[in-house]
Amino acid sequence: MPLYAVCPVCLKTIEIERLPKLVCPDCGGRFGYAELQNRHLIVDERTEKKEINAAKDYFLNGEFTSALEHFNRALLANANSYAAKYFSLLCDIYLHDDAKNADTVSDKPYDIIAAIVDMIKQSLEPLSRSNAAVADKLAFVTAMLSETKALIVERLGERDEMFKNNIGEYRKQSISDLTTLLDLFKIDREKIMSFAPGVVNALAALVDCAIKICYKAVQTVKVGDEIITPDDGDYKKLSSLCNDLCFFGHSFNPYFDTAPYSPNFTQNYNYNKTVINKLKEFDSNDIKISAKKHLIADIKGYEALLAECANALRFTYLSCYRSMCSRHVAQHAQLFYDGFELVYRLLLPRVAAVDKKQVELHAVKYFDMTERCDMLTRFLVDTYEIDDTITTGLHEYYEKLYEIVSTYYLPEIDRLAKGKDNNSFANYQRLLYECACSCAPALRKYVDFSVETDKVRVKLVKICRDATEEFLLRSGMSIDDIEQSNFFRPLLQISNALVDEENE
Repeated sequence: MPLYAVCPVCLKTIEIERLPKLVCPDCGGRFGYAELQNRHLIVDERTEKKEINAAKDYFLNGEFTSALEHFNRALLANANSYAAKYFSLLCDIYLHDDAKNADTVSDKPYDIIAAIVDMIKQSLEPLSRSNAAVADKLAFVTAMLSETKALIVERLGERDEMFKNNIGEYRKQSISDLTTLLDLFKIDREKIMSFAPGVVNALAALVDCAIKICYKAVQTVKVGDEIITPDDGDYKKLSSLCNDLCFFGHSFNPYFDTAPYSPNFTQNYNYNKTVINKLKEFDSNDIKISAKKHLIADIKGYEALLAECANALRFTYLSCYRSMCSRHVAQHAQLFYDGFELVYRLLLPRVAAVDKKQVELHAVKYFDMTERCDMLTRFLVDTYEIDDTITTGLHEYYEKLYEIVSTYYLPEIDRLAKGKDNNSFANYQRLLYECACSCAPALRKYVDFSVETDKVRVKLVKICRDATEEFLLRSGMSIDDIEQSNFFRPLLQISNALVDEENE
């Protein structure tokens, strides 16, 4: 029966004879039989096998402490016993992960993903140094990855409650786990034997699970009335992790495709549907006043509803541009269409009926207008690639805007210009400013999208220019005065945008 030992120089398992002077056939290292005995490097196969069998009985019964003792004894009998190394580390993981054994482990937070990756690395080292047959090595690696795959998938998928209740912590832990997991895919491919279908399948399944976690962790979610999206740092980390994982996915499978992956937009869809239905219900109740004239009876109720509308628009925009799937898939298309309905509503000025003869005009605040126009531009550009009919919606918005401006702003501006109001000049200034702001979305500075000339848009640009020039001419305010005015300052930006419009 051949005698085996672990070379004290290269640590590989080699066949030896009982001689005072020996040479390692792999590395050429020199040592003696007595040295191997003193350092416990001679392989005792009988003891190794006996201890592993005893350990597995304890392991299968969930008695991990006893199993660990016997696996460690097997390692003393054979320092390159890769099975004993693997199961000893696996016992340690189960002991730390088992709440019933919490009093036997350290109170220090235990990183199970790091422990699993380290276990695989440590188990592959004695495997590569052992004298086991290739078939035996392959069977071991395949079985090890199948078992550890289940542990990793369970760990990554066990935080559903955390996702619902503490999305920030969910992102933090997901980034930590996935960063650690990347080290598994960086292991030397020959050492982990990734040429074998069983090994590749296990690694590919882990990549698949990890990418799904990236998609989930980067999602924008609604918690109560708050819309929570990953900050720039977390977003960049998750995007980078996803790219790295996709790289490994391609390396394991040349036909790897990210198309099947998609965020879960259900919460966003449902919230949009609720808000849009509220808008329709409000419109149906308000129709008695005059829907065609865009008059609003309950302005306070409408303003509250518009606040919800703005929240839904922000949710939709972040879902479209802070998620990872292609913006050309059906899920995004639905969000874009919701986004159009929301943003067009929010960009329209409000006309409130004060009494039978008087109305109040409420322009969108300049900051809100510019932000929403940026959103609209991105929606238009990206959606036009998959649906060129969306220009109809933009034209309809401009038509509604022109109806409001021509029905209410222009006659009121004309009335105030003739001095038919006790506070006519102050009101005249304010109305000119609000008219310019309301028409500003017709300028390409704010909505940078056009396929063909829209005559209504051209009319709105003219009204915006007339209102702006009239204000600058009649107000008596210098440029410095306007710059110092918190209320009128945006008129200078609109004036510059009009100059740019003429130069195009």
